[in-house]
Amino acid sequence: MKRIKFNFSEIDMGNIISAVGVAITLGVFVVTNQNTNKSIQIAQTQASANAKQIKENDEEKKSEQASQVACWLQPESKADNGSSTRTVIIQNSSTVPVYGVYIFSTDNKSSDIFSKMYVDPSATIYIDTLRPGKTSVKIANGGSAMGGVRQSTAMTFKDINSHYWFRSPHGNLSEVSEKTMYKDFNHLGIELPIFPYSE
Repeated sequence: MKRIKFNFSEIDMGNIISAVGVAITLGVFVVTNQNTNKSIQIAQTQASANAKQIKENDEEKKSEQASQVACWLQPESKADNGSSTRTVIIQNSSTVPVYGVYIFSTDNKSSDIFSKMYVDPSATIYIDTLRPGKTSVKIANGGSAMGGVRQSTAMTFKDINSHYWFRSPHGNLSEVSEKTMYKDFNHLGIELPIFPYSE
């Protein structure tokens, strides 16, 4: 009887050791699996951040020239009071020209969305090639300010890589498609072609 009891003890001990081994193996598997999942999540987060950074860099590079082009009205002097025109300064700070430049007479209350912007079609100026540097043009005077509404300017142009851009009355820059731009010209009542500005 004693021998049989001893054998049962051996079997029980063997089962216990096997169970402990299985538990340890499962524990190691769970921990390893959790670590693997964590590593995958970190890798996915890093890949997403890298993709976002690449996209931002590409967008920044794409708009590099366009960001250096702007226009604004020269402040009025007493001599300008009652004049039929105002001076617009157009600055191209890049080292190469931009093309097909349209300067629009608008106001400070106008929308930053091109198709919704108020413009005076008869006061639109076209410049075929805008060289680097500063250019001055004359635009029709919008009259005296009433109710906080003041004359302003906006512009569209094509960069050296044939991307079209819109600089809003408040200075915001956005890319526009050529097709949409000319469709909006029609919507805004701007008749084409507009004769090029000549110095």
